[in-house]
Amino acid sequence: MKDFWVDQDLEDDLGKTQGLSGLDGLLGVEGNEGDPGDNGFIGAPGKPGRPGKMGKPGSPGIRGNTGTPGFKGKAGRKGKQGPPGPTGPKGLPGLRGEKGESAVTGPKGNPGLQGLKGRKGHKGKRGSVGQKGMKGVEGRRGPKGVKGKRGPPQPRSVSRRWSEVEETEESFSWPQGTKDDPATSCYELGLIHPHLNDGYFYMDPNQGCPYDAVKVFCNFTAGGTTCIEPLQSQIKLCWESEKKTSVQWFSQQPNGSKFEYPGLDVVQLRFLRLHSHTSFQRMTIGCTANQSSTAETPNSANRMFHVLGDSGNEIISHLAIVSKKGCEVEVVVMVRGSTELHRGDMELLPVRDLGVEIKSLCPIIPEVTVVLGPLCFL
Repeated sequence: MKDFWVDQDLEDDLGKTQGLSGLDGLLGVEGNEGDPGDNGFIGAPGKPGRPGKMGKPGSPGIRGNTGTPGFKGKAGRKGKQGPPGPTGPKGLPGLRGEKGESAVTGPKGNPGLQGLKGRKGHKGKRGSVGQKGMKGVEGRRGPKGVKGKRGPPQPRSVSRRWSEVEETEESFSWPQGTKDDPATSCYELGLIHPHLNDGYFYMDPNQGCPYDAVKVFCNFTAGGTTCIEPLQSQIKLCWESEKKTSVQWFSQQPNGSKFEYPGLDVVQLRFLRLHSHTSFQRMTIGCTANQSSTAETPNSANRMFHVLGDSGNEIISHLAIVSKKGCEVEVVVMVRGSTELHRGDMELLPVRDLGVEIKSLCPIIPEVTVVLGPLCFL
């Protein structure tokens, strides 16, 4: 740069001495790029630029030191009472206190609360078999069964009854003890109709067709006994002294037979026994007044008379209660079938025949009269 200024000055000096300046020369070739100049002065600060976009959140800083505790606040309001907590464990028993001074006995206190249930005791010994309970009330009639095959022709009254049953709607009614609507026993009828008085009713113990129902006397006053009258209640026993048999039976007399009970067949009798726990029958044996010296004691009368049961066996003496009043001897035969051990005793009644000891009575009594009472079940 310094050399350039020197040449310029020389050129000026020559011009003053020389002629006029010539024409401008041709434009020189563009020189090479010069060296970068020195740094200029710092310019004035520019206007603030627009705010840049928000950067990403930085990583959390280090936890600061714990600050000083604040001042104690005021007490809050009292809260509501909470539910009761669970019962705590039972405490240890306290020490036994000292014996107090004796005082006057106070009034009797109220009964205390019932104590806790005790432990189960040992199994006891097996008790004896109890008596058979009373027969319950007959249950409701079951549903109608399947219609059976048509049977042989029957009497008009029978067929008409069954046709009426088929035509009517199924309904249940308590038995009335009538011929068309018989009950099972007088005891059952008394439970169903407790207002009934003693009298004659109809019973069908096997609960089949009511046409084989038995007319009985119901003694509700005696607990509902079912009694069947014998066909022949007044009997006269007479014998011939020349007979060699020791016992003279009523059935062996001329025109004699075993005692019958109207309407009571084998099936109905069997069901009467099943529905009952006791059966009994009473007989009264009498003689004329001038023969009252006979049969001095009940034991002797017991040995003079023999009673034949329905099973064909003679009823033994311990089942008969014998009592004597003047010339009359009363015999009551009572059997119980409340247990299986004595169930066979129920087959002894009714009484089928009566016999007397000829050797004991023949010399002094030629005949006796017997009143045979009804056969009763309970």
